[in-house]
Amino acid sequence: MQISFKLISILLVSMGIMVACNIYTFIPIYGEIASSLGIPSESVVVAGSSFTFFYACGLLTFANIADRFGKKEILVLGMLVSALSTALVMFSFDSWSLSFTRGLQGFCLGSFAPVAFSYTYDLFEGKRRTLLLALINSGFLFAGILGQLVSEWITGISHWTAVFIFFSIMYLFLFLMGKKILPGTPVSAYNYDRQPAIILFRLLQNRKLLMLYGIVFTLLSSFVVYYDSLTRFLSGKDDLLLQTRLTGLIGVVLSLYTGRLLEKVGAYKTLFIGFAIAILSFVISYIYYYTVHPLFLMTSSILFVSSISLLIPTVITLIGDISKGERSQALSLYSFILLGGTSLAPLAAMKLGYLQSLALLVLCYTVNILLGSLLTIRGGGRFKEDSGGAK
Repeated sequence: MQISFKLISILLVSMGIMVACNIYTFIPIYGEIASSLGIPSESVVVAGSSFTFFYACGLLTFANIADRFGKKEILVLGMLVSALSTALVMFSFDSWSLSFTRGLQGFCLGSFAPVAFSYTYDLFEGKRRTLLLALINSGFLFAGILGQLVSEWITGISHWTAVFIFFSIMYLFLFLMGKKILPGTPVSAYNYDRQPAIILFRLLQNRKLLMLYGIVFTLLSSFVVYYDSLTRFLSGKDDLLLQTRLTGLIGVVLSLYTGRLLEKVGAYKTLFIGFAIAILSFVISYIYYYTVHPLFLMTSSILFVSSISLLIPTVITLIGDISKGERSQALSLYSFILLGGTSLAPLAAMKLGYLQSLALLVLCYTVNILLGSLLTIRGGGRFKEDSGGAK
């Protein structure tokens, strides 16, 4: 039976959003969880770090398993074990059990991202592939706000444990839908040369991939630094902060046109367009600091989310094309580095003021431009056809 691109896309994007939401669920309810369990808020933060660490471990683990047992099988089974591990979180009774169950949940949820990216490469080519990659990653950005809103809303009308009941039911539903809808893909034959450690060593010897991973490290970490510094700067202006976040989601729309842009100008030029939009966003944020006009802040938010929405699928496309037969491992390493940057970002942001954070972001994207320039020289522009719709 031929399954439509639209149906597969809706399911994978929904999975991505629900998975990414749980990265952010603890943020607005630290106090409620600490009070309910009778533990310090710091212990809840540690449990959040446990989630992040084991999520990263899952990202590296499941891509290799998927190559041996099938990508559909891991995506579907991942939703089932995520449903079970998410339900376990609500039975936490102290700081240790909370850290353990959140860590287990994070590891299970790590089964989605790299496997979904590689699965998309196996199923589709050209515009469809680029569009779906862009939509999945836009879902991750959307989840950064949705996860906090859902968590805060459910806790407000019920209890914090209801948050995890809700997500457990959602994962179970996605498991059933995935089992029924997602088509299977061929399984690679296993041999010594494809052992994870050997493949990882080969990937890290590829200079073009290393430059791309340097760019990857700054993408979601800059997203965290941008909105974290903005949250502290707008302390006491909750309405303006909410409007700025929600308005920023308009920028996600640009991801729908990433495929056309890649086809028309090529992946390397698309990278530089994304960098330019990000830096323009930071400049407009500087202007807001001195004018205090909300329009500048909202424009900056839209442009910044637009740049991330454009850059992430472009980088994934380049990594996928460069790594070829080792695509699953290359994309799992991409996910690990992306999350690693995201984990370290709050530590940097909490030490910096609003203007200092903007200066750091400008510096990061200046370095990205340098890396992109070196990558263009080494790549010779040959990804224009591969990354677009020519296939």
